[in-house]
Amino acid sequence: MINRTELQIIRKLILEPLNLWQIINTQDGDIKETLHALKNLQGQELVDFKGSLISISEKGKQILEHLSFPPYIDSGCKCCKGNGLIVAEGFKKVLDEFERIFLNRPGETAEFDQGVVPPENSIRRVEFLYERGDLEGRKILLLGDDDLTSVALSLTGLPERVHVIEIDERIVNYINKVAKENNLNLSAEAYNAVKPLPGHLVRQFDVFLTDPVETVKGTLLFVSRCAQSLKGKSSSGYFGLSHYESSLRKWIEIEKGLLNMNFVITDVLRDFNEYLLTGERILKEGFLVVKESPVKVEAPDYPWYRSTFFRLELVSEVKAFVEGEVEWNRTLYFDEDTFVVRQ
Repeated sequence: MINRTELQIIRKLILEPLNLWQIINTQDGDIKETLHALKNLQGQELVDFKGSLISISEKGKQILEHLSFPPYIDSGCKCCKGNGLIVAEGFKKVLDEFERIFLNRPGETAEFDQGVVPPENSIRRVEFLYERGDLEGRKILLLGDDDLTSVALSLTGLPERVHVIEIDERIVNYINKVAKENNLNLSAEAYNAVKPLPGHLVRQFDVFLTDPVETVKGTLLFVSRCAQSLKGKSSSGYFGLSHYESSLRKWIEIEKGLLNMNFVITDVLRDFNEYLLTGERILKEGFLVVKESPVKVEAPDYPWYRSTFFRLELVSEVKAFVEGEVEWNRTLYFDEDTFVVRQ
């Protein structure tokens, strides 16, 4: 009997052959589980590999017919690509300005595990904050901002203050330059999350945003630093977490940590963030997703990597999971689910 992940794969393959990146998007397991499922399906002769394409075999079709499973029915929204938000008319001018600024940003670097979302994605983040009442008149902190979402927030003219703490000084300098040139209520300073949150940022903000590294330690470290910046009860926070490199075992550990910090999860937007992990560099940087693939891998030409966007809200005073300085080591960045970071 095929398992759920294998079913999610072959019910899409009955419609058309797919490459590895498309297969990863067809299911909701992690990458490690997906690669294992592909190997298992091949071992059972339920799929065929031809070049970089994966197709369902005749035996696979017979299995689906025997189980009375129909071909996949795509019921997702074609307008918003299933993420629930489009760039509304009132935010299109902000997008136009932001695209101009985004074009000249410093390039992402593997040194800091950077992954950038497209400009439209940043605007959809802004819209979601606006929808939830976390934009107008708010003081907003961002821990890490390689995709310049802080600029998109500031361009609306709605927050009282937007401040970025970022390890990459190229980004710090660029944000401060953009803020000055465009007269934005926006600032940035250099900061390494292994250090305690600077005192002048503690209990100063209403909202935080962060896109942490995908380990339990890393995620809870980033959220802890941000949590200490919040004023208190009813303050909110946003962060991204994928299911590609975070198994449900990791999700539950992270959720336990959030609850212990007195956060409640109010919103979960599945696969909301799309990252610009495209081109030949994916093949050249030694990612496990390429090394461990049972099928030939071509360079992806669309933003295949996605993460879920969480909204948190404090129900009482915050209890940070981490307060003091921590030692930087590989366990902050790497674990057994890490498949899209250079090893």
